[in-house]
Amino acid sequence: MNKSKSGIVKVQQAVNKLGAWFIVIILSIVLSIISKNFLTLNNVINVVRQVSVTAIVGLGVSFVVLGGEIDLSTGMMATFAGTNAALLTTKQDMNTWLAILIAILIGGLIGCFSGVVVTYLKVPSFITTLAMQYVINGLILLTTKSMPVTGIPDNFVMLGRGYIGNVFPVPVLIMLVLFAIGAFVLKYTIFGRSVLAVGEKPEVARLSGISVNKTRVLMFIVCGVCAAAAGIVMTGRLNSGQPTSGQDLALEALAAVYIGGTFSGSMLNTLAGALTWGIMNNGLNILGVGPHWQKIILGFVIIAAVLLDIARTRISAKQSASAA
Repeated sequence: MNKSKSGIVKVQQAVNKLGAWFIVIILSIVLSIISKNFLTLNNVINVVRQVSVTAIVGLGVSFVVLGGEIDLSTGMMATFAGTNAALLTTKQDMNTWLAILIAILIGGLIGCFSGVVVTYLKVPSFITTLAMQYVINGLILLTTKSMPVTGIPDNFVMLGRGYIGNVFPVPVLIMLVLFAIGAFVLKYTIFGRSVLAVGEKPEVARLSGISVNKTRVLMFIVCGVCAAAAGIVMTGRLNSGQPTSGQDLALEALAAVYIGGTFSGSMLNTLAGALTWGIMNNGLNILGVGPHWQKIILGFVIIAAVLLDIARTRISAKQSASAA
C-alpha cells in the first residue's frame, strides 16, 4: 500500500514538474493515433511555425503577468508594428532592417506609455491596455487607410516564411532565440528577479530596495518590444501588412501564459502553452471541426487550463505542507 502511494506521489510530482509539457505530450500521442497526418514532418513544421507568433507575444506578456499586471493591447501592437514596417519599406523605400528597428522601438514606446499610465496614474492595467487596444486599432486604420500593405521586400518575407537549409523555419529560430534571452533575463538578471518579487508582494519588494515603479514600466516596455517583433514575423508570414491580422493575438498569448502555468516562474512554460494552443488548433483542423466550434472548444479549454493550474498549485502546496 505504501509502495502504491509512493508511486502515485512520484507520478504526481513528475506531472507537476512537466506542467504544460505533459499536455503537449499527451495531445501529440492522441492526435498521432487519431490521424496519421499529424506527426508528418510537414505538419509538425507547420504547427511550430504557426505557433511562433503567439509564443513571441506570450513571451512579452509573461513578464507583465508575472509582475502582477495584464496587457490586452499586444495583438494590436503587433499589427501596428508589422503594417507600419511594411509601409516604411514599400511607400518610403526605407531599408528593411531600419524600418523593422523603428517598428520595434515604437512597440517599446507604446508599452512604455501603458506602463506609465498604469504605474504613475494608477489606472488599472486591464482598463489601460483595453483602451490602448482601441487607440492602436484606430492608428492602424489611419496609417493603412484600412487597406492591406503589399509588395514588401523578400528579406522581410523571409522573417516569416524563410527556411535555413530548406528545413528549419526562420520564425522558429527567432522564437527560440528570443525565448532563450527571455528565460535568461527572468532567471539571472536583477530585472527578472524584480519582476517576480513585484508580482508576488509589491510592498515587500519595495521595502527590500526594488524600484517597483521602474520595474512595472520596464515590463510593459519588454511586452511592447516582443509584440512588435511578433508583428514583424506575422507580416512576413502573410507576405503583406494586414490591418486585421492580430485581432485574436492578445487573447491567444494570454491563453498560452495561463495554459502553460507560467506563474511558476519558468518562461519555457509559456512556450509549452503556445505549443498546446497550436496543437489543439491543428488537431481540430485535421479532424474537420468547423471554425465556429473551434472557438467554442478553445474557450472552454482556457477555462479548464486555469482550473487545472489552480488544482496543481493547491496539490503542490499540500505536498509542501505535509513534507514540512
